[in-house]
Amino acid sequence: MHDAHLRLLIHLLLAGFLLSGFAVGAYADESTALDDLKSQSSAPYVPGEVIVKYKDGTVAALAAEGTGPVALKALGAEVATDFSAEGLDNLQALDITGPISVKEAIAELENSPYVAYAEPNYIISLSLPETDPAGSDEAGDFSALTFPNDPKFADQWGLSNTGQTGGVSGADIKALKGWEIAKGSDTIVVAVLDTGVDYTHPDLAGNIWVNPGEIPNNGIDDDGNGYVDDVYGYDFINNDNDPMDDNGHGTHCAGIIGAIGNNGIGVAGVTWKVKIMPLKFLRADGTGDTAASLNAIAYARRMGADIISCSWGGKAKSQALGDAIASTNALFPCAAGNEGSDNDKTPHYPSGFDLPQIISVAASDAKDGIPAFSNYGATKVDVAAPGDWIMSTYPTSLGHQYVKMKGTSMATPYVSGLAALLLAKEPSLTPAKLKARIMDTVDKLPAFAGKTVSGGRINVYKALGGGGSTPGVIPIPGMSKPPRDLNGDGRYEDLNGNGRADYSDVVTFFKYMDWISKNEPVEAFDFSGNGRIDFTDVVKLFQSI
Repeated sequence: MHDAHLRLLIHLLLAGFLLSGFAVGAYADESTALDDLKSQSSAPYVPGEVIVKYKDGTVAALAAEGTGPVALKALGAEVATDFSAEGLDNLQALDITGPISVKEAIAELENSPYVAYAEPNYIISLSLPETDPAGSDEAGDFSALTFPNDPKFADQWGLSNTGQTGGVSGADIKALKGWEIAKGSDTIVVAVLDTGVDYTHPDLAGNIWVNPGEIPNNGIDDDGNGYVDDVYGYDFINNDNDPMDDNGHGTHCAGIIGAIGNNGIGVAGVTWKVKIMPLKFLRADGTGDTAASLNAIAYARRMGADIISCSWGGKAKSQALGDAIASTNALFPCAAGNEGSDNDKTPHYPSGFDLPQIISVAASDAKDGIPAFSNYGATKVDVAAPGDWIMSTYPTSLGHQYVKMKGTSMATPYVSGLAALLLAKEPSLTPAKLKARIMDTVDKLPAFAGKTVSGGRINVYKALGGGGSTPGVIPIPGMSKPPRDLNGDGRYEDLNGNGRADYSDVVTFFKYMDWISKNEPVEAFDFSGNGRIDFTDVVKLFQSI
């Protein structure tokens, strides 16, 4: 090994002595970062920068050997960011300034007993949408629509499709009926990781998150979170406290999620009441990097975001990004990508990480078909949502207040908005249960059969429990109605759906127990509380009648 390389490796390892924080459950992966780098040779990354994760116990091991910290800068490397302060234990971004390439540094680091993995600081970019600003500041034909009173609601086919854009009536997410059940809550926080958000936009300003612990413009980190005057979020790519959108993409996504509904201006979001947290990690040209995304995710977690909306991605597989997502207790709706390709064959990240927090989103069009640009995947893409020429908010500074865009970038915030509605109604839902609820209540569509895991497009009304149906509970074979919960305990005693619980329900349970265990939500029929459906549940139901 070249002496310079050896010195750099040794001192990079010694940097682990400086690390502190709590352990993060790592995203499991059998491949090494070097293997991934070889297979992703076309994936761009920031020159001279490496992200390294040290193994748990590294600090103790180095201390036992009697070694201590040394200055890295004089030896060809320095710590650019220590993520341990953000709860990502043993994770650092390093600047490589010496005579060693990124690939060489990774190769040597991964041979070390102290290093869990090392990887490039991958460049991240938007799932680039198409934009149509032409005539978009004019009100649509509102004559046939009376609710809500937002003048551009007629252009929002994804919320209520009457065929007004040449589509098919009813090919929408059933927002009008869903709003009869819930319109959202300002207690729910949705972080938009993107190009920033125009937090002054008249259709968004009232729904923008404001840091309650920060006093504006006093130059002091009042809440002690490491960021000064982060009143409306933060800009992690330019390292300042102004997450204003200079691209338009983030503001458009934010409007789909939570433009103020029924306020007499512009458009309506999927949820009328919410708090949008602007987190800018992408530049005006739509590019950023993994290190900036890690800081943004850590900030969202620390500041209490319930949902983290991600309308971006690419082929580069960053284990550090997977670890950061795994460290959160938030749902991550992620764009499936706009290459028109099969994500089962050509993975797309972060949507492709196998994590319970992630729900991967394809686009649907106004005829409930899958647009040619949308990625898909029978096992890697979960649901579809409207993504073809979607009307939403746009930064006033860029010349329009409203534009139409298309892409899975637009489909993703529909799912984020639905998740916000669900949490407002049922705050105890975990990310995994949120994901299951959204997927279990889709409208099954031929275009998405074999193209997504759920086989359909999201339905707000059904997800909120509309129509007397219970999400995930379907009629048992031979029955015309789904089972019912008669006493409100979350268990479905009336298996026949006839409005009463009697011995016929016990017989039905016994006869179709195997079918129920495969097709119904376990918790709805787990009368014994053992986490599965078996004969003990039949007995418990019998005893309760």
